[in-house]
Amino acid sequence: IQETYGFISEEDILRISQKRDIPKAQLYGVISFYSMFHLEPTGKYIVRVCDSVSCRLNESTTLVKALKDYLKVEENETTKDKKFTLEVVECLGHCDEGPVMMVNDTYYTHLTVTKAIQILDSLE
Repeated sequence: IQETYGFISEEDILRISQKRDIPKAQLYGVISFYSMFHLEPTGKYIVRVCDSVSCRLNESTTLVKALKDYLKVEENETTKDKKFTLEVVECLGHCDEGPVMMVNDTYYTHLTVTKAIQILDSLE
């Protein structure tokens, strides 16, 4: 459901709960715990920026601020045109290559603000 629609609605949770005999609260707990699941619609491109210590040491906070300004959104918000959702996540698993950004399933490493914006522009 997440892969097909980009999020898991309340109706989907109820349907899964009934079909699989899993309590709604348990499903909601799993879905809301993992940052890769969404309970609300997201943009076509989900932009995740690593916020781990190693990425912060490589200026990921500067990258996040620049992307917020460029996209005109805050963390966990979607652009008005529904193209991008910006998320700041704990770790993307590329600690020696920071700062790191993931757009949908593609990783970008050793980023600068300019390089990150060029990547987003190429998706337009």
